[in-house]
Amino acid sequence: MLVAKRCKEVNVMSVKRKICWVFDLDDTLIWTSYAYSVAFEVFYNYLLKLYKHRLLEIRTLGTISEKIDLGLREEINPALMIPYGYTRHRFPESLVRTYRWLCAQGFGNVNELVLQRVRDIGYSAFDPLRYQEQGLVEGGGEVLDFLVARGDALILITKGDELVQKTKIDMLNLDRWFGAEIHITHSKTEQEFRALQERYPDHTLISVGNSFQSDIVPALQAGAYGLYIPYYTWAAELIEEHITDPRVVTIDRIFRMFSFVETNPLFNGT
Repeated sequence: MLVAKRCKEVNVMSVKRKICWVFDLDDTLIWTSYAYSVAFEVFYNYLLKLYKHRLLEIRTLGTISEKIDLGLREEINPALMIPYGYTRHRFPESLVRTYRWLCAQGFGNVNELVLQRVRDIGYSAFDPLRYQEQGLVEGGGEVLDFLVARGDALILITKGDELVQKTKIDMLNLDRWFGAEIHITHSKTEQEFRALQERYPDHTLISVGNSFQSDIVPALQAGAYGLYIPYYTWAAELIEEHITDPRVVTIDRIFRMFSFVETNPLFNGT
């Protein structure tokens, strides 16, 4: 009902400035840390049974596993001869190495069958049905409908494993809002945002995302704006400096975009 009312208001208002929204996907439009948490819980419960309840606290093992996961980003995957980076193979490998670390600490000998089971648990984080069941974040679909009704341009740029990201996109029917403007990349760059500005020269470009370093910084470097929706996922996304750039607006939930669009001076043509 709220969206219908707002869309009706859009039809009668004069939009003085054309806006091009560049959305992130993971933990902006869909909560992806949830899938990793479920998989890690399965992994932990499996180890509890394996070791007959003789095991570190889950928070302690989680911290150890995250550190291993972080270290894998730059390491070469010997099966593919490319860095693990943000591919779908890194998380399962981090669980395998966590299990190996436990064995090295006196929790038994490495068992090949256990290794395979642990790896399978890791890959379960990318179950397509989980994406469909979970859906978009609260207010996500309504905000996208609202922006489309305004006549704004919408672009999705998501970083990560191409197969995994494409699966999320398909299961969530994101082409409904983004059409052909869906792009999967290994890293968002200043050049990428400059290229978008050249394609949309009469639009004001605003990058929307939860990662300051990945989603906001490249946009600012290209002279665009940032709508930052902070959501801490893991240590790789941690920022400590205070954000002072006037081109960045911070909101705590995506549905706050309704108020942002209606009250921010950026939208009144000034």
